[in-house]
Amino acid sequence: MHPPYTRLTSLLLLALIGCGGGDSGPVMSVDLPPRYASKTVVIVTGKSFVPPGSICPASSEYIRIGSLGLHSLSYTNAATGATGPVFDQLWVCNSGDGKSMDWISNPIDLAAGDNAITFTMQAGGQSASAMVTIRPISP
Repeated sequence: MHPPYTRLTSLLLLALIGCGGGDSGPVMSVDLPPRYASKTVVIVTGKSFVPPGSICPASSEYIRIGSLGLHSLSYTNAATGATGPVFDQLWVCNSGDGKSMDWISNPIDLAAGDNAITFTMQAGGQSASAMVTIRPISP
């Protein structure tokens, strides 16, 4: 019997390209390996720049959750043609340098073969994208 993580290790992750970086512009990245993967769906996590107009509350709390400015964060799977929003986003504004927020996708359907999935963040005239190619492999 295989351990429960065999599904995750049965994926062949082919490429990861992040656009932007440092202080030179907006940043977007995808974490590897994916948070969850099966033969038919994947859930991906990553980081992106904090949108302009975001507010970090003045507080003495150990963890401060910021209020994000107007933005959109979405994905496109080139293999299936599916697009959709990425709803789950969190900015812990007093953590690290405070210049990035974390996100997690909803389950994204996979097709057989290569699935080039692009995540795009747009806010206040700024844009950043990151792409990962995932190929589900039969167990």
